[in-house]
Amino acid sequence: MNSHIQAENLPFFKLSDSQDLILFLIKKELQGTKFVQELDRVGFDPSVFCPDLGVVILSLVGFENRSDELWNWYSEVVDVFAEKVDLWNRDTVQELALDVYLELRAKLKSERGSR
Repeated sequence: MNSHIQAENLPFFKLSDSQDLILFLIKKELQGTKFVQELDRVGFDPSVFCPDLGVVILSLVGFENRSDELWNWYSEVVDVFAEKVDLWNRDTVQELALDVYLELRAKLKSERGSR
């Protein structure tokens, strides 16, 4: 699967197929979370519409142990970045997906370094 991430501003930046898939899933997670946030704002119960791609995303990034602390951190990160999503602007969502991916990689690196 290829999400066709545009990396025009990063001419020496190449994504592997697995990174491309992770970014695609993060993008969908952000869009779904933004949708749920908007439903909540207008008074709907969004609990049945919650996207749940976190298990796949965290697994693909390389998190083997998914503690409650990690889940809480992940949910906060997704919520914060989803607030910035403009559902009508594809480029913004793709940039935010890359930012989330970089946050996940930094978290993974810090967890592996603390062992």
